[in-house]
Amino acid sequence: MKTYFHSTALLIWIVVLIGFNLRDYATTDPWLIGEFRIPRISGSLLTGFGLALSGLLMQTLFRNPLAGPFLMGVTPGASLGMAVYIFAGSALGTSYSFLGSTTSSVIGAFAALAIQLSLSRGFSSPLRLLLVGMVMGFVFSAGVELLQQFGNEQEIQRFTFWGMGSFDQIKSGDWIYLLTPVGLVAALTWWLRHPLDAYLLGDLYAQGSGISLKKLRVFLIFGGALLAGWITSFAGPIGFIGLVAPHIAKRLIRSESHSRVLIPALLWGGALCLSADTLAHNLLTDSVLPLNPISALIGAPILLYGLLRTKTI
Repeated sequence: MKTYFHSTALLIWIVVLIGFNLRDYATTDPWLIGEFRIPRISGSLLTGFGLALSGLLMQTLFRNPLAGPFLMGVTPGASLGMAVYIFAGSALGTSYSFLGSTTSSVIGAFAALAIQLSLSRGFSSPLRLLLVGMVMGFVFSAGVELLQQFGNEQEIQRFTFWGMGSFDQIKSGDWIYLLTPVGLVAALTWWLRHPLDAYLLGDLYAQGSGISLKKLRVFLIFGGALLAGWITSFAGPIGFIGLVAPHIAKRLIRSESHSRVLIPALLWGGALCLSADTLAHNLLTDSVLPLNPISALIGAPILLYGLLRTKTI
């Protein structure tokens, strides 16, 4: 009952936000609505769903409620992959493309998660995870800054706008490219919800339940990194949503069962991303704010609260 009420309230919140963003539909050119505003709204929702799912998978993988694509260094790794593609692409004579940018971002995300896994064996300390993630973030940021020194004005401008985080560049046909990986990983997560619950109880319990830990970890690693890298290539390195959405869902429902947490976590991700985008477009009348500062203002207090409440640090 609590999960149903929770999900219903989030759906109402999302519907209200959609209505607010389409409030002047009757007085605005329908072409502008269809080509820009509706793709931005759908892109923000799908991005939120994907980041929340990525964060949920990483929290399951590390058995840690403070794991997330941004703080684990996965999103910064995807940013470095995108920077390599943008700044090194022209030097190699390649032009900017959807396939190239997405592939580079996903490779960067996988590399970052592989490093995090190798440096944080045991997954026992939230502080260790955060420290390793922060250090990796600094290293990746340094790599991005070095690459920018070799870029031309057009490349630097492209990367800067992308790095601010935005859904404005999502076009009317891009929703299918976001929906496909998010929907596929979400369906697999729901299908594997009972093995994932058993995995949270420890390796011995999972093995005793007849679960293949290797296959399950492959799914968690692949799904989490794929979503983080894929979405980062579309919307930029949006922080905190992947950590905060599943974290809030677990706190409010008071359960870590994937059967109960999955849908509320997805809805929280969509609601938070759409809220951030709505604030970015409406706080100032003559300009649009970048998403990253807004998502940080939303997520940082929740992260701080979670750290203060965690007794294992």
